[in-house]
Amino acid sequence: MSENKRFKLKKASVKRLAIAFILIVAVAAGIYTILTKADDQATEKENIRVHNEEKQEKPKPTSEKQKEPEKGTVTNETPKKDKDDGVTSEEGTTNKNETDVVMPTINKDAIIANAKTQVYTVYTDLQQGSGFLINSSGDILTNAHVAKNAGYVVVKNQHGQEFQGKVIGISKKTDVALIRVPDLAGKNPLVLDATTAKVGTKVVAIGSPKDQYGTTTEGIVKSVGAEFFDDYTYSHLYEITARLSRGSSGGPLINAESGNVIGINSIILEDHPEIGYAIPLSAVMGLVNDWVVKAPEVNFDDENEEDYNHADEAYFDEELLSENMKSFYVLVIESLTDGKHNYYDAYISPKSEALKTARAFIGNYNSDGKKFKSLQYNVTGVTIGDKSSNVTMSTITTYMDRNNKKQTIKENITFKIIIDDIGEYMIQTITVNSSVDSGKLAPPVEKPQVDPNTGNKPDEGTNTDTDTDSNEGSSDPNGTEKPKDEGELEEVETDGVETPKTPPVEEPKTQEQ
Repeated sequence: MSENKRFKLKKASVKRLAIAFILIVAVAAGIYTILTKADDQATEKENIRVHNEEKQEKPKPTSEKQKEPEKGTVTNETPKKDKDDGVTSEEGTTNKNETDVVMPTINKDAIIANAKTQVYTVYTDLQQGSGFLINSSGDILTNAHVAKNAGYVVVKNQHGQEFQGKVIGISKKTDVALIRVPDLAGKNPLVLDATTAKVGTKVVAIGSPKDQYGTTTEGIVKSVGAEFFDDYTYSHLYEITARLSRGSSGGPLINAESGNVIGINSIILEDHPEIGYAIPLSAVMGLVNDWVVKAPEVNFDDENEEDYNHADEAYFDEELLSENMKSFYVLVIESLTDGKHNYYDAYISPKSEALKTARAFIGNYNSDGKKFKSLQYNVTGVTIGDKSSNVTMSTITTYMDRNNKKQTIKENITFKIIIDDIGEYMIQTITVNSSVDSGKLAPPVEKPQVDPNTGNKPDEGTNTDTDTDSNEGSSDPNGTEKPKDEGELEEVETDGVETPKTPPVEEPKTQEQ
């Protein structure tokens, strides 16, 4: 019996040991799985702390009654990809038919000059960020964390004019929002591109960090597909080396190789501020287009609405006028270099005489045997008026002529600038005050003939008969006239255009005009 009891006890002990072993293995496997997952996440994220630039402590309300937020469309849906919504064209752009804007490429200065007329600083009662115009309805795309809980929204353009906006779409899950500004309806938007960019693509980020409008940084797309979570779900992100700062949120990320907008500058990293992240347009345009279609009518004429619109308070400022003309000339240079598009049209009032004049004097820099090389420009005077202002520019354009010789065109030009209905500076008239083209020489002269008796060449423009009283040159003791010294040559004018001095040569060649 005792042996049987011992046997039974032994059998029970084996069962208990087996069960305990199984439980230990299961627990160990579970712990291993959890630790491995956590380790993978830590490795993948590199212990990154995500920082939305505009996350700040909210200011204390000035009154017990807090102003109601703007009402718009709120969604928790996962944003649809463009190809699922059928909004991409054959070239990947989403708004090609809505804009006349043609984006410059490669040249950062030209990209900025062209884009900044459609980039805005966004202000709410809680945040300051950036945004950009995406359609002709006056809709500005920005981040949700910029517009979240906004009691009011105001956007400011490059000249300091402010316009009232209203949030018509904001996501609780994806960091994207849409603001409608009725006063910007009809204005040409930027060109959007919903095609996913490749790693290594050169980019330009534009925004208003620390309220500094039009600040830009350059970099490349370092990776595609970054994902992490904060107050919002971030997925399919562009990791970029273009540095972002507080206030950059919502600004456009531009593909420097195509000139089109490919993303929304969104977040920086507290641990790695040299790295930024942008939300690809391809990840949100389906959602944004849905907001546009379902947007309620926005009207600020209601007497109960506080007026934050200041378009009628637009003013002329010497510094702003000067910067406006410098941006115009940046696009003039890009147009001459490109040879296909008139990028500078964005600064000229539509259907004005200035368009025709600009075509004429700018076209002269790269036509009729001329090959454009460079253009220097300088603001020489600003005259501010009540309804218009004048900016005078001094320019030197360098080109190569048919004989591959370097020539210059020196001009003094006055631009009359007005403020249009949406508070933008626009060129209305252009007056070319003076133009001196070194390539336009004096009329060709006859080839000097050799005197068969003396073997000497008479001076240009003199009779072959000797005239001792002539003032056209000095005579040697034999009575033969000597050519004028180079320093005594006088300037020649043709058609009212001053021509540089040209020393006489034995066989002068005639340059085509």
